[in-house]
Amino acid sequence: MKLPILIGSLLLSVIPAVADDFLYVSCKMNGTNKKTALPSGKVIYEEPLSVNTLLFKVDLTSMKLRSNTNAEWSDIRIEGNQIIQDNKFNETGFRAQVRGVMPLNPPGPATVHNWYKSKTEYQVIKGEGVCTEIDSSAFDEASK
Repeated sequence: MKLPILIGSLLLSVIPAVADDFLYVSCKMNGTNKKTALPSGKVIYEEPLSVNTLLFKVDLTSMKLRSNTNAEWSDIRIEGNQIIQDNKFNETGFRAQVRGVMPLNPPGPATVHNWYKSKTEYQVIKGEGVCTEIDSSAFDEASK
């Protein structure tokens, strides 16, 4: 008789977690942003990342994430203790890859390696940093 009560209690305690399965993180990054002219290879600019801190809302149920600076949701996958965003774009005259890795259980390391290529320019953004968990209200405030 105690076993059904225990199982029922466990199921009820899990339901709220599934209903609101979001992870909010703040990632502080250091890295570079380099743009090169094509086909000459002349460096247009190379500078440190202009945005060093990004906040993310990760929907673990739908396997998507978005940042505080971009309301568009991106697909993710989870491998081990890592959340991986790896989106490729191939349109007429433009190709890109946006790849980021962050911890599923913050705090932990994060990396970003994005590239964008048009007929006249090639841009590479690389960075490393650390992500920590934040409260949903911090994300909401930064998203305004």
